Amino acid sequence: MRGEIEQEKKVDKTAPKGHGYHTWIVVILFSVCLVGFLFLIYSFPKFTEEEKASLLRWPRSAKDLHEIYLVISHYISSQYFTVMATFCYLYIFLQAFGIPGPIFLSLISGALFGGYIGFALVCTCATLGASLCYLMSAMIGKHLVVKAFPKLIKELNKRIEDNKENLIYYMLFLRISPLLPNWFINVSAPIVGIPYSYFLFATLFGLMPANILHVKTGLMLKEINSIGFNIKNFLLLFCLAFAALIPTLFKKQISNYK
Repeated sequence: MRGEIEQEKKVDKTAPKGHGYHTWIVVILFSVCLVGFLFLIYSFPKFTEEEKASLLRWPRSAKDLHEIYLVISHYISSQYFTVMATFCYLYIFLQAFGIPGPIFLSLISGALFGGYIGFALVCTCATLGASLCYLMSAMIGKHLVVKAFPKLIKELNKRIEDNKENLIYYMLFLRISPLLPNWFINVSAPIVGIPYSYFLFATLFGLMPANILHVKTGLMLKEINSIGFNIKNFLLLFCLAFAALIPTLFKKQISNYK
């Protein structure tokens, strides 16, 4: 009971009162980043009405992604670096602010840039975006996150305390497994005391298995007619996540034996 009270106090300390201006800082940062993205879009040649209809909608199927790919592929030969810069900027922007969408960019990266370049871009952008989210949460967003997700923060804090001797492996497990959404790990990591070095390592290497699967699927985007739940990929990620926990499990067993 005493340990739970100490953990609750530890989390509560990260939520100081009287810092409502932090919300406005986040809003301003978001607005500035959004303006930057619109500026990149403005640098493109003018899209036709049909192209706008394909781009300015939320993709719900492989057909929608395929249409987006067709529109962008028209410009990639003459505007290659502009397309790449816009892709990277949008990916980092969405990842940094926890906005859904990076998974669709991961899928389309393989079709646009090829397997190797697409994989490198996705890994780099995902890590940079997650790092920005971590830093924003650490500097200006702690009280917002604690206020929005108090129970989840306390539960994660308890798990981190239970696995603090094997934290790097536990972080890899969280990144590989789909148990917690990536955006929540990004915003909560600095609050529960995960060092940035551990966070960076786990993000870069823990997201690689999923990135490989997404980019590989994107390579087939030109031909496939559907993208859905793949039980083999799901089981593969869980096996990799379990493998990341093996050192922790063995260490605990050895400690109990002693």
